[in-house]
Amino acid sequence: MPVRRHDLRTADRARLRDEAVAALRAGALVALPTESAYGLAARPDDPAAVAALREATRRPADQPFVWHVADRAAGEALWPVMPPQVARLLDRYWPGPLAVILPGRDGQPVGVRVPAHDFTHAVLAAYGAPLWLAAVPGDDGAPLRDAAALAARLSMRDALVVDDGPSPLGTPTTVVRRTGPRLEVLREGILTAAETLHTAAQRIVFVCTGNTCRSPLAEALARDLCARALDVPVEDVLACGLAFASAGTGALDGMPASVGSLAAAAEIGFDLSAHQSRMVDRATIERADRVYCLAASHARAVLAKLPSAKAKVALLRPDGHDIADPYGGDLDEYRATREQIAAAIRDRLAEWLGR
Repeated sequence: MPVRRHDLRTADRARLRDEAVAALRAGALVALPTESAYGLAARPDDPAAVAALREATRRPADQPFVWHVADRAAGEALWPVMPPQVARLLDRYWPGPLAVILPGRDGQPVGVRVPAHDFTHAVLAAYGAPLWLAAVPGDDGAPLRDAAALAARLSMRDALVVDDGPSPLGTPTTVVRRTGPRLEVLREGILTAAETLHTAAQRIVFVCTGNTCRSPLAEALARDLCARALDVPVEDVLACGLAFASAGTGALDGMPASVGSLAAAAEIGFDLSAHQSRMVDRATIERADRVYCLAASHARAVLAKLPSAKAKVALLRPDGHDIADPYGGDLDEYRATREQIAAAIRDRLAEWLGR
């Protein structure tokens, strides 16, 4: 049977949805629009349909397909564990151009996506089970965005093409995989690696007064001590789900770290020379998952800006004591402050790492 192409923009959507579902159940391929590119769908339990899908998408036999589902609940059902990093990504980007790979119930990697296109969502919901969808590459290797070109590529196959015009994004889906503690961006799409990792991470902000002495030390120490606890390089801490920042309640934006903090940090191998101070604002507090203040006065100032943040604002020292400001003191005072901060962070590590 030659390929059939229907224009979604003029079709009876309910009838076309039912036709697409019937075609899938009969073992045909169905090209469905998504926000990133057209996806060619097949039922995973039909070997002939899967073989046809692999051939049409030029997918090697050892490369798995991504499961496409109607909603988040259906996606989460394919994984036994939902890490907090991934939950944050799904909160932000599902439905959307993001595929996530996690260990499935048999321990093997399972990739899942909830597409944002309303018609494709309706087909998935009506089909009632996950489907495999994959982009069809053009001559240049890029996913086909045009239904006419896709229909021509499928030619005489038993296939149905749902034409909704050019795909709006025209970029591949971003693909991420979590292995152990790390989240890895396997492929960038409209979502960059940096954007994806920052969205997935727990955001921890340290607040002092000028953001030149205590809080820059706390930020650097936290990143280092977390890396040690996770046994990963410091540059991998973000991929492990922790993003650290610092700010000040009375800071002037763009000031360097104080001479004393630079020296105290250098003694233990940290370089604070790139630090630039910034004023804590409502947006910083709202975005943070936890805000640790170096003294009670900082906590009061933060809550004056955003009283609703009370549940996530605390003093860095778990015993509720201030860490004294070394500003203007000698190097010994900065060393003492550094060690107090390090001790407080060690006491906090278990809660940050979920242990």
